[in-house]
Amino acid sequence: MNKTMIAALVLGATSLPAAAQSAGGVTLYGLIDTTIRYSTHENAAGNSNLQMMDGVLTGSRWGLRGTEDIGGGTKAMFILESGFFPDTGGSQQGGRLFGRTAVVGLEGDYGKLYLGRQYTLAHEVLSSYEAMAFANNSIVGYQGGNYTGLRYDNTIKYIKSFGGLQLAGAWTFGEAAGSFSKSSAGAGSIVYSMGSAEVGAVYQVTHDVSSAFFGAVPAALASKQTVWGFGGKWDTSIATWYLGYTNNRLDVADYKNQAAYVGAKVPISGPLSFIGTVQYDWMKHLDASGKRLTTAGMLDYAFSKRTDVYAEVDYTRLQGAWIALNSAAAFNNSGNTYGNNSRLGVMLGVRHKF
Repeated sequence: MNKTMIAALVLGATSLPAAAQSAGGVTLYGLIDTTIRYSTHENAAGNSNLQMMDGVLTGSRWGLRGTEDIGGGTKAMFILESGFFPDTGGSQQGGRLFGRTAVVGLEGDYGKLYLGRQYTLAHEVLSSYEAMAFANNSIVGYQGGNYTGLRYDNTIKYIKSFGGLQLAGAWTFGEAAGSFSKSSAGAGSIVYSMGSAEVGAVYQVTHDVSSAFFGAVPAALASKQTVWGFGGKWDTSIATWYLGYTNNRLDVADYKNQAAYVGAKVPISGPLSFIGTVQYDWMKHLDASGKRLTTAGMLDYAFSKRTDVYAEVDYTRLQGAWIALNSAAAFNNSGNTYGNNSRLGVMLGVRHKF
């Protein structure tokens, strides 16, 4: 049974109109990435832990996507994508049915227009210049742009390319009666590709932020958050090189964070490749400051285009206020070190795409 037929069955089971089940290029797709991880300092006593968890580089998900040619050089499209924990089968993104993506849009010579729950421009641009890219385990990848969330609801995004130049803008509706700006967000980005090299930059402002990278923000401190950054990547015969910088600021909550990251993807022999990354960031929160250094290396072996296995080692070192921040119960990061100033992790995983 092919993917289109399976997708039609899924759509039918959810009682969607029969028109949605027609042959319009609807595809069921997914990815399962499962890891066994050993890591030190997994509680306040400094004990180690051995556990099964979601994958290193990619979150497990399933989804439906499709397009329709509506004439005049325009295509209608949609993506509905749901995340899940492969070790338990539970739903990610707080139990949302389509918590990863829920988008409808139009694409043509005039550009691309997307509406719905989708990735922020800050995340899309900054993670492109990080060797671990959308690193699912945030102790491994810095996850550029992951301050108030990788995704925003109620967002409209427009992308237009002019040869090697790509411009994009996004607006998130705050949906607060009496104020168009309350809880809203706006972003703009520019990316330029020239042969084997690419550079890009992004600027994003979010209003009335109440949840941030370091945990909950008291209502009285909810304020404007500004995230900006730039980076580049260069594909050579030896490796693909990555370099990036991110600056994050919460005004009223008095939080500032800067990060620089460098990495490489190196083909070794046939299906075997290596990914390495080093990330250094320094922060200031109230009257305290701190630094964090994260390094990671991964060997990946691809059995096919759909299936690969990997082995990864990472090490994180914290100084100053980063130790307390990284130990807070509300810390928005899976790399909580529980008051310890370092962590060593080793992972073995398998990933399959369908």
